[in-house]
Amino acid sequence: MKIGSRIIGPRLGSKLLLAGCVLLLIPWLGFQSLRAMQQFLTEGQAAAQLLTASGIAALLHGRRELFAEQFDDHAASTQLATLPLYPLPGRILLDGFAEDWQGLEQRSKDYGGAPGPQFSLLLGENKQRLYGLLQVRDTSPIYRHPAYLRLDHSDHVRIYFKDTNNQQGRLLMTFEGSGKVTVYAVDSDWRIATPGSPDYRLQGYVDIDANGYSIEFSLPLAMLGEQRQLGLAVADVDDPHQRTVAHISSTFPDIHRDHYNRVSMRSVATEAILQGLQQQDAQIWVLDRALNVRASTGGLGAQVEDYLNTEQQRAKPLWQSLSDAVLGQLIGLTSQPLEDFDPLQTLRRDDALLHAAMTGLGGTQQRPSLDGRHQIIAAAQPIRDGASIIGVVLIEQSTGTILSLQRHSLQHIALLSLLSLSAIVIVLLLFSARLTWRITRLGRDTDRASDEWGRMQHRPNIRGTRAADEIGDLSRNIEQLLARLNRYQQFLSTIPRTLRHEINNPLNTAATSLEHLQAQGGDRVYVESAQRGLQRISAIVDNLAEAASLEDALHSDEISVLSISALLSVYIKHLRERCRHDIALSLPENDIWIEGSDIHIEQLLDKLLDNACDFATPGTSIAVGLNCTKTHCLIRIKNYGPTINEAELAVLFQLFHSRRDPEHSNSTEQHIGLGLYIARLICERHGGDLSVVNLPSADGVEFTATLALTTIDQE
Repeated sequence: MKIGSRIIGPRLGSKLLLAGCVLLLIPWLGFQSLRAMQQFLTEGQAAAQLLTASGIAALLHGRRELFAEQFDDHAASTQLATLPLYPLPGRILLDGFAEDWQGLEQRSKDYGGAPGPQFSLLLGENKQRLYGLLQVRDTSPIYRHPAYLRLDHSDHVRIYFKDTNNQQGRLLMTFEGSGKVTVYAVDSDWRIATPGSPDYRLQGYVDIDANGYSIEFSLPLAMLGEQRQLGLAVADVDDPHQRTVAHISSTFPDIHRDHYNRVSMRSVATEAILQGLQQQDAQIWVLDRALNVRASTGGLGAQVEDYLNTEQQRAKPLWQSLSDAVLGQLIGLTSQPLEDFDPLQTLRRDDALLHAAMTGLGGTQQRPSLDGRHQIIAAAQPIRDGASIIGVVLIEQSTGTILSLQRHSLQHIALLSLLSLSAIVIVLLLFSARLTWRITRLGRDTDRASDEWGRMQHRPNIRGTRAADEIGDLSRNIEQLLARLNRYQQFLSTIPRTLRHEINNPLNTAATSLEHLQAQGGDRVYVESAQRGLQRISAIVDNLAEAASLEDALHSDEISVLSISALLSVYIKHLRERCRHDIALSLPENDIWIEGSDIHIEQLLDKLLDNACDFATPGTSIAVGLNCTKTHCLIRIKNYGPTINEAELAVLFQLFHSRRDPEHSNSTEQHIGLGLYIARLICERHGGDLSVVNLPSADGVEFTATLALTTIDQE
């Protein structure tokens, strides 16, 4: 697009930068490769999990006895995990020690967490009695004080259950030190014993050491009724003086106080199989036909969190931390802990993948974790008993570990690719900047080789001609072109002087012959016509010679300080005597001084006022004004008449440009377009410029000659 004399469009640097953007394809292709590798790894992980699930399902094939016990609808609605009940090989001695559990203590489940107390619980069954091993981690237990009637003023254990009439039962175990525990039935606030005497159906013994205390207890299974709902909570008192309960941890969430965990018999052999197949960061579930959880092992959150924390604890430099953060965002890896289904508090699952497995179709799926920060791959396979399906094996594993391994393998590749891409971009930017700078410098040198009017400088300085590339060739070609143009311009400048000498000789001869012809009585009309033609030719030759020698004269003439206001006043006074138009002169009160040549200033006024008289409408006046700024004086000459086209304003002061035709001018003399050109040269020699504008009323024009003021003070 072209605006005025300037072409608007993208520059070379912008084009090179846009072309360099093609390099962005490299990281994009790398990102696509990263996504493809991630998909390949997750698909491989899903296939491995499905194969593991198939192996576990094959081990449990035909084990219908593991799924014989059914949950009723009421118990299933609690959505709480069961408390596993293991068959005991013999009677347990209630002494607070775990030796007689014969290795089953390894299957105890951990509950609670900061800031509440942490404890583990193991339940066993022998001869219709339920045995429990409770181990509480508490370095400063508070014992019961016999003088206190309230039972909640010390550390104690709360047992929730549903009796044979499906009524809620509450038992509180308290102790005054190592030895037998005392059990009371209590009110709904867990404060006062009702009816006030101990309940001897539950028996127990507590052993206290430096790490906390262990309680072994026993109660009849018949107390729990048919649903076998049981919940256990540990209350912790920290202040021995205030004796208020600070924290409570339980086997069930607080929001499920109306329903408790269900006690369910577990198969030691089945859990041994699952633990033998347990993976570091995988959760294995075994569910029955109603999708109730029958067994589970392993976990997701703890392993992934420990793995990530181990990585974070390693000392890393800053660049590696930034690289981990960027790659983690790209591959979807986060250091946030994983929160998903808790096997200790999940009774049943209801996933589309499990429903499909119940129809006999094993498969895999990828789903977000419940916290939305991780991706989990799940694989499910049906457990068969002949032609029927009796359960489902579900294996879930977070993608965190495999993505972390992927990140480590890609970190070096990504870093090298980033460094390589950065080096390429920097080199291209430097090369583009260098190339653009050389072309811009060549353009400036070419522009300075001539002035705004096209006159060539005597010594054009084109840099970069010693370069061996294409821009060097272009610089040398431009230098040669400018040198030829300079020689041609010098040749043209000598033509007027040569023509003046060569033409004047035959003109003088022709003029002498015409004088003799006129003296001998020749035809007067033809003689005068020939004389006028010779005069016009002589005037043209004089003007050409004047223009050619003016620049040399401007530089060689004597310069002096003069009063432009006084010169202008005298000049206008003499001009009024021979001008056919009225001339109105406006001068400031104080003299205005310039440094210049009075002869050329008068020549400037001749050109401008002759032009104004030629184009002024008959009967109108010409206004001449003088004023000044801080650095220049301005001579304004205004005449009323035809205006100048906007396109012609830009070329009005060029050499050989003339608009003196009968339509525009009142003059009948021959003009070849040298007057305004000479006037401009005089203004530039005196440190100013020459300009022209059409009057706002569109009935004339105004020329403004600008001349530099002198720095010499005048008294």
